[in-house]
Amino acid sequence: MSFNFYEIGSYWRPYELESAKKYFGEITKDFKKTDLLICRNNTECMSSNTLSQAINLEKIFLHENKNGKIINPSLKYKYSNNKDECFSKWDLHKIPHPKCRIINHRKDLENIHFPYLLRLNDGVTGEDTFLIESISDIDNAWLKLEKSLAEKSRINTKIISVDFIDTKTADGFNISYRIIVSGKKVVCGYARISDDWLAITKQFTEDKKEAFIRENKKLAKIIDKNRDTLVKAVEVVGHHHVGIDAIPDQSGNLHLLEIQPFYFCGDTRRTSGPFWNPYKPKILVDWLINDKNNLEKEIPEYYNRWLDKKAHFDFCYKSLKESLLDVRSE
Repeated sequence: MSFNFYEIGSYWRPYELESAKKYFGEITKDFKKTDLLICRNNTECMSSNTLSQAINLEKIFLHENKNGKIINPSLKYKYSNNKDECFSKWDLHKIPHPKCRIINHRKDLENIHFPYLLRLNDGVTGEDTFLIESISDIDNAWLKLEKSLAEKSRINTKIISVDFIDTKTADGFNISYRIIVSGKKVVCGYARISDDWLAITKQFTEDKKEAFIRENKKLAKIIDKNRDTLVKAVEVVGHHHVGIDAIPDQSGNLHLLEIQPFYFCGDTRRTSGPFWNPYKPKILVDWLINDKNNLEKEIPEYYNRWLDKKAHFDFCYKSLKESLLDVRSE
């Protein structure tokens, strides 16, 4: 068995290439002798031109190898780049997500109830995203989004509104999840705790330790309850190995936000071990190291399938191989 790959704005994450070779053999440049083509696209780095080139490369591969399989094909790129496209596909398969609307004119916002998020459909990590709680919020956000929309030369960028889902816990923190799915299995997931509605890892502080343990335990139960839905969410948009961003509502129901084929897992060129990611904030990294004996018992999957990147990618690529016969290339 052998494989080939192409990458746009990406790189091999810690221990990832070793796992790919372990389960798929050596890299070969001859498409006729290649069983598998792995597409490694960073959505933030794609342009219409590079997307066209990537899709053409996949067509050449399939022409030369009728039985070839493609992981995360660029042909399905829009579902990982444009949230409105992904939500539309998820609607057809009853995958839970916040309600989304395409906004063409400011007047389209007149009948939407507060609060909601106003954003570009291809932003990441809160980029070009505004929480709208009043008319004055619209005035401020609309001007900024129109400017961003005019300046960004990305693929099918639009302004959208997304229903705001309150994730606030009883102790006042906001929650979001990153869940990794590969092949037909959920690999792992972790909770992010924040004072702000945009809950990302770098928001961690000393007062969030108890909540971090509690919410990661809660996430383990949510994953168990929603495994089939999470795997289906990835399959129906034609992908195979992704990170899913999701949030819980006040009743503990899961709402999916997006998929990321090239989810950040550490970069050996600029982040450091032992975890590679998280590599900051220091208070979180130090706590995970110094209190390992206790935390590994409390949240074992987080330690064994996320923090341990060698184990993480071994599980990911093993699962991909096990599901290879079901991988669809179109």
